[in-house]
Amino acid sequence: MTKQKFKPLAELETEIMTILWNLKNASVRTVVNRLRKKREVAYTTIMTTMSRLHAKGVLKRQQNASGAYIYTPTENKQAFLAHVSGNMITGLLNNFGNVAVAQFIDILENSRYNTREWRKKLKKIK
Repeated sequence: MTKQKFKPLAELETEIMTILWNLKNASVRTVVNRLRKKREVAYTTIMTTMSRLHAKGVLKRQQNASGAYIYTPTENKQAFLAHVSGNMITGLLNNFGNVAVAQFIDILENSRYNTREWRKKLKKIK
């Protein structure tokens, strides 16, 4: 699979993708029924959003015997998050260079992510 430039997901897209990552594949109706357990959503809104996720390359779809689309994520959650975070970090580096790197290191050193593993990696860079 070619590496796509996925962008961060909006709130509704994230909810839909979470359902699909958990179920592996689902119809619009299945996703709507899951979402309605939390809040009221319109079928057409979910259908449109899933269609857009398909157009963005985040979902693939195939028609079942009854003609309904069954959507499947193109990547598992970890791979998707790796691509999105990689794209975001590359964008920060391209736009802000060393300032972005310095901020990233400062944040790591002062956060709950300051683990022994990260300290070893940072020492290698320094």
